[in-house]
Amino acid sequence: MKIIGKYISMIFALIFAACGIGQCEIGDKVPEEDVIRIMSYNVRYNDWHRGKTVPQLIADYYPDSVGVQECEALWFYHMKAYLPQYGIEGVGRLTGTRGGFCGEMSAILYRKDKYKVVDSDTFWLSETPDKVSKGWDGQKNRICTWVILENLETGKQYAHLNAHLDHQGELAKKNGLQLVLEKAKSFDMPVVITGDFNFEKGTELYDDFAKAGFSDTQDMTEDTMTGKTYHAYKGGEDGLPIDYVMVNNKITDVKTYKIIRDTVDGEYISDHYPIYADMAF
Repeated sequence: MKIIGKYISMIFALIFAACGIGQCEIGDKVPEEDVIRIMSYNVRYNDWHRGKTVPQLIADYYPDSVGVQECEALWFYHMKAYLPQYGIEGVGRLTGTRGGFCGEMSAILYRKDKYKVVDSDTFWLSETPDKVSKGWDGQKNRICTWVILENLETGKQYAHLNAHLDHQGELAKKNGLQLVLEKAKSFDMPVVITGDFNFEKGTELYDDFAKAGFSDTQDMTEDTMTGKTYHAYKGGEDGLPIDYVMVNNKITDVKTYKIIRDTVDGEYISDHYPIYADMAF
């Protein structure tokens, strides 16, 4: 019944998309016109009752692009249905496709009114990144999706990489991060990296960002927030983040960094707080 329910949900989502039913309205927390808003959001892989609240949060804050983690096919079709303002790139980590039991995507959504995709791809965080695979001591297949977005008005481009590292394998975390950083350094343009990295700020692995030339937007502005980003539906602020918005040295003007602790009817929308950074390139 659970499997049948997932397919029914996908069908309804596609119907909603075709008919314009239930689309999320853009909220009142949109970025200023002269800034670029980058968001990272682990949406958690299941729970049908959050089918509209998750995309509605994205619509409320209206980022230029957002990296979402644990985006199963069900979420993929929900996003397409409820967020027609956005395009979405990504494939499932189990099959490299977007349907059925494709597994979680590290997908990237982007504003279609403002950008077009110049190039995009997904690679696996493993010894064979071009193939569907599990790396080193990892417990799960892990992937990184990237896009190059071009501003429709100005022609300026930036690269956005979005990853979800393994939650247990220490070697998989270390080597997977290096693959992400190597790819990020290959782009000669402003680069943003988002993701659920499953290690805390201040650890040895976290320091590898700086060694590779990437800075944490949380530390680049006075208008910032601190606290944990994973809260297991319990809320709270005490702790350290494991979700990040990182930038290369072509991005130096970060105006705001926020941890979104919004609730709907007193309930948290996911087991991670979304985060975003406003910046100028």
